[in-house]
Amino acid sequence: MSETTTPYVPRDPGDLLTAEDWNTVQTKIQDDIRTRSQEAAESVTHVASADDAATIDGKDLEALTEEIVKRVRDDLRGQSGYQQLFKVLHAGEPSVIEHKLGRMPLVDLYRLDYFQVVCREDDETRLAYATFYLHHSEERRVRVTDDEGKRVSVDVQPPDGPELGIPFADLLARYDVQYTDTSTLDDLETEFWQAFFKEPNDRFNDDQYCHSPWFERCCKEQQTVRRLKQNGDWDEILLQVRPRKTVNFPSGTVLGQDGDDRRVVPRPANTFVQHLDDNRTAVWFLGQAQSDDAEQEAVDYIGEERFRDELKLMVLLKI
Repeated sequence: MSETTTPYVPRDPGDLLTAEDWNTVQTKIQDDIRTRSQEAAESVTHVASADDAATIDGKDLEALTEEIVKRVRDDLRGQSGYQQLFKVLHAGEPSVIEHKLGRMPLVDLYRLDYFQVVCREDDETRLAYATFYLHHSEERRVRVTDDEGKRVSVDVQPPDGPELGIPFADLLARYDVQYTDTSTLDDLETEFWQAFFKEPNDRFNDDQYCHSPWFERCCKEQQTVRRLKQNGDWDEILLQVRPRKTVNFPSGTVLGQDGDDRRVVPRPANTFVQHLDDNRTAVWFLGQAQSDDAEQEAVDYIGEERFRDELKLMVLLKI
């Protein structure tokens, strides 16, 4: 490049600068910028970010397509009249759902089971009975010290049934929780619960949701989304929830495999639905939430009165 600068419009001291000269200067400046930019572009053989040219925010075409499809699918579910709600009912108090579907929807109810988990929070590991539980897919069985000082094992996944859990990444998309590769798991969890417990969902008690020892360790280490993806952990983070329903036959007893009588309880029991108009539906239960023999430990943990007077439901609406 020459060190000599040539004026666009040469003039001597004292010469008059006309409007024509000024217009010529502007035109030549633009032409010069365009020419030099083209020369610079043609001389580049490698760009620092060229290795990521096939990705956006670290995601390749397949990953981006999958994320877009998930978001579109969730949007279509809302627009098509499908809604999934998580509600807490109190005895004798109707819960009015303003679904705004414009027609009376089909309503399906599933009782949310309490299930035993190992919570790790504030440097304390404890046994609990939760409704929602964030954990890693590899945490199938976790050992913990109970209130009596004994070491016990807790099956995070049912030992005699199919695996449970909704991918955390899917839920972030469904509830529109925004994040980048530099977002930390700790911040994402806080933002997720805030979005999850907004209307039309109800707010659940603090002792009804928690996370696992693995999750707590990642939060304390300020693990980022990028790091979790690199380690192969991002798609293995699950939210476990156990909606359950049986045919609503009368309560009674059945003969168990071991020959003992087992009490059978419909799920949900004593629950009613009434359409108020085309945009509102009421759900309530009469109280006396029932439990079977297998739930007695959860009843003892929750408290018999609270267990009896509360009912946690997943409500599905469809038109």
